[in-house]
Amino acid sequence: MTRIFLVATLLALVAGVPILSAPALAETDSTKERKEEQKQRDKEHKQFNREIQYRRVVGPNILPIGPFSISVFVQGQPLEARLRVAIEAKDVQAKTTLDAQKWAVNGIVYPLAVKLYENGRPNREQIELFKMEAQTQLSERYPDMVQAVYIESLI
Repeated sequence: MTRIFLVATLLALVAGVPILSAPALAETDSTKERKEEQKQRDKEHKQFNREIQYRRVVGPNILPIGPFSISVFVQGQPLEARLRVAIEAKDVQAKTTLDAQKWAVNGIVYPLAVKLYENGRPNREQIELFKMEAQTQLSERYPDMVQAVYIESLI
């Protein structure tokens, strides 16, 4: 067995072929496999991250407002909450106008957000009332610009 290996090595040296032992060949094969697996994993991660990024987008004309940190006392107990609101504008020009007037928009939405929590954690009916009230007040201030008001997160 060793004689065959020695003869093969001698022939390889004479022919000018690089000598690779069996462990070296196995190592290069496993390295190639590992690199291919890593490349495949990277593609999957990239695709997964892209899907998450698109999932978060509600629409092209969405203006995020907040997050608002709300600290109130309800029946003598402290209540901490965070609220993010998304306003859907009718078109890109309306979104640009609302974005330029973001402080005024915050001035309309923030008091409504505090009112939402004045009786404790809001239920579904209170949330719907908040959205309708916010849309009504924003539509009065900015006619024909606001299409809908969404709650992005309620913590």
